[in-house]
Amino acid sequence: MGGLRGQQRRLLRQACVPWDERVKDPRKARGTRHGHLGLLGLVVAAFAVGKKGLKQSAHLAGDVGARTRKRLGLPQSVVGSTLWRLLEKQPPDGLRETLRAQALAVVEDPNTPRLPFPLGVVSLDGKSLWTTHQAEVEGLEAVANDEEGRALWRLGALRAVLTSALAAPCLDLEFISAKEGESPAFRQLFPRVVQAYGEHFGVVTGDAGLTAASNASLVRQMGKHYCFGLKANQPTLHEYAVKAIAAKQCPPRARTQERAHGESVVRELWTHALAPGEVDFPGARLLLLVRQQHGKEDGSFKEEYRYFVTSLDTTVFNFQQLLRLVRVHWGIENRHHWTLDVVLGEDARQPCRPTRTALEVVAWLRALAFNLLSCWRALLPPEGRHLVEWARACELLRDTLVHGRRQETRLIPA
Repeated sequence: MGGLRGQQRRLLRQACVPWDERVKDPRKARGTRHGHLGLLGLVVAAFAVGKKGLKQSAHLAGDVGARTRKRLGLPQSVVGSTLWRLLEKQPPDGLRETLRAQALAVVEDPNTPRLPFPLGVVSLDGKSLWTTHQAEVEGLEAVANDEEGRALWRLGALRAVLTSALAAPCLDLEFISAKEGESPAFRQLFPRVVQAYGEHFGVVTGDAGLTAASNASLVRQMGKHYCFGLKANQPTLHEYAVKAIAAKQCPPRARTQERAHGESVVRELWTHALAPGEVDFPGARLLLLVRQQHGKEDGSFKEEYRYFVTSLDTTVFNFQQLLRLVRVHWGIENRHHWTLDVVLGEDARQPCRPTRTALEVVAWLRALAFNLLSCWRALLPPEGRHLVEWARACELLRDTLVHGRRQETRLIPA
């Protein structure tokens, strides 16, 4: 792919991490060799180009050209232990505000590619950051593992992602330790997301773990629509949805067919319109069933049936858009969680001392890195009908950092 194109140059000119003033340097002023924000920015840039450890991150400082290094505020040589000591002491104050400023720059940019929905869509889903049986983790409570009876320390985060944007940028996080649940975290996270990004979305989606009358009521009180998964955690509503849709015996309202990973994938949508008071769930207007069939070349296939409840009706989203809305929510796993685990290495290792504070700081830096990489990838010229592969996007981003022009490497403020 020869040279940088206009979209790539515009993205890099806007890729400056907008560090909030509350992001303070925890080091003693005397004897510090490297700029504080420069070191944090180096970690973000290294994560974004696929570096998973701090030693690899330090190597990036030596790889970049002189102009880029000047913009980063770094000398030519940094060692991994310097980054380790910084992350060990760095408080998370100001990192949420930094992510918010970065995400707002993305969602307010008219050049950000979006999916064809009448309303923006934010998806919320939980993801593990760190799980261990090996030793006590400072700041986390332990729970007994049901399978083996050993103490388990775990830290996860409920994430808000703008899935109606092609890049699916991360908007905010709410951390969840072993004894906490996703549904209470939803009631902490969602009002913040509405306050910061409310004008940019109208629908929130969530898996069955977030399906609760209190969460649905909160969404409607804040003027938004919901689409939540239905499983056995809502037995009455789930059973009603199964019977109501099965009784219709009608053709699907919408259907898509495609090939993926050597399989033929068919998705079909059935709906049941709810009369006021028909079910005891705040604001519910439709029950949805999505049947997904995977057909293999040997003639075998498997089916999945998934049920949903939503406050939307067909005056807002048509049937084809409702089917796509369900698929877009699944995209938080495919586009966001998978990328964090496989490309950025979140599930494989934590390049810091395992304390709650350090784990949270690294999670914020990885979220900043994901947004940088994902927005870069979304603006790259596609390869055929698909976006550039993640590994290739990392390579191109690294090449631009190493060889890019001065005005194209604004990752850190001067």
